[in-house]
Amino acid sequence: MTTDPQSLFVHALLDEHNGGNPIIIDESLLSDYDSKVKLQPCQWNGCTMHLALEHKHVAKHLQQRHGINTSATSEETQKISCLWMGCSHVQMKPGNAARHVLSTHLEIKWICLTCRKEYTREDAFRRHTQEKVACQSARTVVSYGDGVREIDTGCINGGWSAGQNVLCIP
Repeated sequence: MTTDPQSLFVHALLDEHNGGNPIIIDESLLSDYDSKVKLQPCQWNGCTMHLALEHKHVAKHLQQRHGINTSATSEETQKISCLWMGCSHVQMKPGNAARHVLSTHLEIKWICLTCRKEYTREDAFRRHTQEKVACQSARTVVSYGDGVREIDTGCINGGWSAGQNVLCIP
């Protein structure tokens, strides 16, 4: 959580106005979404922020907010422990942390609308459509786990939205 006086003031206002903790997001999300963005709370080592449910945003959050080198995947890379609340997955390469969070903790699934098979990763769904002839022109639907919130980024003015209980931090 930031200690910027303005952010603390807005946080207190939102808490008073909405009677609960605001949804705290990274300000850079606003430039990547024209309207709606799906979010879930980060539960990595007591984090109070929410994550956008895309690989690049989860990787960026893990790198910037938790100091994880999300590009480290070589054989020489030292493994890290997953610090997500309640995780029993002990060790992984830092470069696999975002993928692990998305598939294991945020429970995102890509479902083939042709054969109804579910995939925990988008790249696995794409591979499926390339390898299975009947599914080569298949479309997908994305299923999200429990706790998903959707906010309208267009309603965030000045880094916060009282109506949505959202606070952006740099």
